[in-house]
Amino acid sequence: MEPVTLAAAAVGALVPYLGQIAGGGLARLGEAASDGASKHIVELYRTIRSRVTGTPYEEAVLDGAEAQPENEGRRAALQNALVELLAADPDFAARLEQLLEQVDQAEIRQLQITDSGAIAANDLHQSGTYVAGRDLHIGDVANPGS
Repeated sequence: MEPVTLAAAAVGALVPYLGQIAGGGLARLGEAASDGASKHIVELYRTIRSRVTGTPYEEAVLDGAEAQPENEGRRAALQNALVELLAADPDFAARLEQLLEQVDQAEIRQLQITDSGAIAANDLHQSGTYVAGRDLHIGDVANPGS
């Protein structure tokens, strides 16, 4: 996998957890990792943290993303820093790719889509009052205004 793609995937996987990690929740997240995805996320984070420790800029960038995970600029800075590290360190890149594959295999992704048009998803489960796999017609189709 290219360093840019790999960095984007790593940051994307970590973002939902960075707030918990920054609040000292890494240990709790690791302990509560009954699902495989959380366990692999913890390992992904630890691998990245270990790699940036001792490199002041990259360490500061990771700290900044942890402090404000909702900040797009900080996430982009982390992604850019990871791209450089991954390009320079093939072993680190291989390890991150392996961890991301494990996260992807273990993760159960859930989407909640409300009042949407067409959607596409893998292994889609629908629930609600009015759901349809294709076209959904409610009411008088011949006279839509009535």
